[in-house]
Amino acid sequence: MQTKKRIVQLAVLSLIGTMSLAACGSNNNEGAPSSPAASASASASAPAASGSASAGASASDISGKVTYAQWGTNVETEQTKELLKGFSEKYPNVEVEVVSKDWGTYWTALTAQAAAKDLPDVYKISYAYVDKYAKIGAMKDLTDLIASSGFDTSNFEPGVLAAHQVDGKQVSLPRDANTIVLYDNKGLFDDPKTNPSGAAYPAGELTWDQALDIAKKMTLDKNGKTAADADFDAKNIVQWGLTVDAAGSADSVLEPQIESNGGKLVNDDKSLGLESPEAKQVLEFYRDLITKYHVTPTFSQSQSLAKEPFLTMTTGKVAMSFAGSWSASEFTKANIKFDTVLPPKFKETKTVVQVAGNAMSPYSKNEQAAWALLSWLGGPDGQIALAQQGQSIPANKAAAETYLAKDEGYNKQTFIDAQKYAISAPFFDGKEKLLWEIIPQKLAPPLSGKGELDAAVKEIGSLYGK
Repeated sequence: MQTKKRIVQLAVLSLIGTMSLAACGSNNNEGAPSSPAASASASASAPAASGSASAGASASDISGKVTYAQWGTNVETEQTKELLKGFSEKYPNVEVEVVSKDWGTYWTALTAQAAAKDLPDVYKISYAYVDKYAKIGAMKDLTDLIASSGFDTSNFEPGVLAAHQVDGKQVSLPRDANTIVLYDNKGLFDDPKTNPSGAAYPAGELTWDQALDIAKKMTLDKNGKTAADADFDAKNIVQWGLTVDAAGSADSVLEPQIESNGGKLVNDDKSLGLESPEAKQVLEFYRDLITKYHVTPTFSQSQSLAKEPFLTMTTGKVAMSFAGSWSASEFTKANIKFDTVLPPKFKETKTVVQVAGNAMSPYSKNEQAAWALLSWLGGPDGQIALAQQGQSIPANKAAAETYLAKDEGYNKQTFIDAQKYAISAPFFDGKEKLLWEIIPQKLAPPLSGKGELDAAVKEIGSLYGK
């Protein structure tokens, strides 16, 4: 996620924490969960909704008005309204009001609405906030609705579905599945001047040894020597073989890569896992990419190329880069001829999927219509409609064929395949600060060769405090 969004996220999470304390300590907040265990199932503490969804109800029997809320631009709002025309065709007697706000305002408003028990009937939720909002009673437990309606959850990869579960309960349904993969600048590989060694495109399930070999051949100094040459000038690099911002991308790169090596960034008991041998090996390798092999820019060098590390390839000076599925449009705008492969692996291929989803209010006055909307958005019909729009990668595998049918000049199948390798690493109170604030600040210097890794890891553990 971008830095600007992370700042807003931290502010919102602070608001949620304040609200949670108020909910637990005020007798006036009738029906609010009194403990995390109780609040994991939002519906348990919510008043009974009228018009409960019925497995036997036909589409024409379901009626009324529901509200759908999301974050996004005006263009994205219009896309959603267009998308929902398909829902209206199936449910002609249900009226959907779309409410959209910018990212920061959205979460502030949602937190206030949760406190007032006046949430939108259905609303978009970030994977990073599922645990937070479930535990303040803002998300209905969908388990019974899924079972009674026969909604098929098997069309979601386990890691994708798990991103919207809390304590084993399904509290939201996946909408789209953004993921992190490895991109390569085919233009640089195709040109003998920028690829004098004739390095092949990255392909298949790369090991890190293979990726490093390619990166060495694609890193050039001002004299045209590669990082694999004995007389390579590491002080005058004009083309980089690879960009990896492990510190700044702790959630999207570092965490799945540590799991690729058999370790954990955060253990199951929420303790820090960076001191394990498996995690240390990954950190040392990423440091060596910069200080020993000279194939990856330092943090400051990366910043001079592009403020967003995922976009350094747009400069035409980077051969390969970790980047998000959403970055493809930026590379296209920059006239970069590119392709995609799964991230390199240490022991096993691992990725992270940043799954946006949709949740239901436990206070909806028209639960039947709300479930119709929610299940349509996450089911084959809604997901195929989403894929046809081309705005997102559908989370439901039933829509994969439709998504892939539109040829955009690169291997989109990688994004679908990446979902199979998604790690299950739920967010919880304190983890967002660890990933988005502490690790970027403390790991960036030693990974660039300034300071000791062990000392940085120890300091991270002290600041994390779990």
